[in-house]
Amino acid sequence: KTAYEMAMGTSQMLGCLTERAKDINEKSDITCFGQEFNPETYAIAKADMLIKGNDADNIKSGNTLSDDKFKNEKFDYILSNPPFGREWKNDKKAVEDEAKLGAGGRFGYGLPAVGDGQMLFLQTAIARMKEPSQGGSKIAIIHNGSPLFTGDAGSGPSEIRRYILEHDLLEAIIALPNDIFYNTGIATYIWVLSNKKEQRRKGKVQLINANEMYEKRRKSLGNKRNDIPKHYIDEITQIYADFTQNEVSKIFDNEDFGYSKIVVERPQKDENGNPILKSNKPVADTNLRDTEN
Repeated sequence: KTAYEMAMGTSQMLGCLTERAKDINEKSDITCFGQEFNPETYAIAKADMLIKGNDADNIKSGNTLSDDKFKNEKFDYILSNPPFGREWKNDKKAVEDEAKLGAGGRFGYGLPAVGDGQMLFLQTAIARMKEPSQGGSKIAIIHNGSPLFTGDAGSGPSEIRRYILEHDLLEAIIALPNDIFYNTGIATYIWVLSNKKEQRRKGKVQLINANEMYEKRRKSLGNKRNDIPKHYIDEITQIYADFTQNEVSKIFDNEDFGYSKIVVERPQKDENGNPILKSNKPVADTNLRDTEN
């Protein structure tokens, strides 16, 4: 199998993936690929791959958003912890040019606000999925809360979510405990996506609240004050695998997340309280304009 990380840092997530796969099956063989923008962390990732006997040529340097080194590649597993709230204005031209390609590029579903590129990485992950006829792919990507709710219906972020739901790619979202990353204390979530859903998951999304599944660290590491111990990791994994409802697991139809934003207008009125007409139609009073989701 192959695994890909598009904002890989020092490649520790890929390393953990291959180790975990070996724990499950000694004969597992995962070839890792990754890209990293920061020169120092890229060098560490490259060295780590060499030390572990992997092919370091699979580790590329460059900006994933504007200089994708794996343009025509597809992978079995895609995982990522992309930067939260990172501006992409320096990559704006390259991103917008690719968005114009529609389904032929990575960003054809919609563009997020220029102040946060998380959903560009999410779309990059989707673009790296193998076709179901080739065995399909699974994605695990960590986001903060922004990609869940930012943007009204019809906006770029909403259209990205719409694409994911209408193409039945979203399997689960897992709400993690706060304070588990050393560089941020905000709420974080794992999105699990697949284009090879088993039958019982088709048309469904599982939401898992693992917010309380942690233990306090004896000593903080920056903002990292909590750990998820192995017994909770096992429990979260089992809840996901069971795909049943309980106090921390809820299952919804894809359609439950779809909505439109409707503008509700009320007419301007004259001094007698009658609607003011123009071309035989009521003139809207912009001060009374409202919206409903």
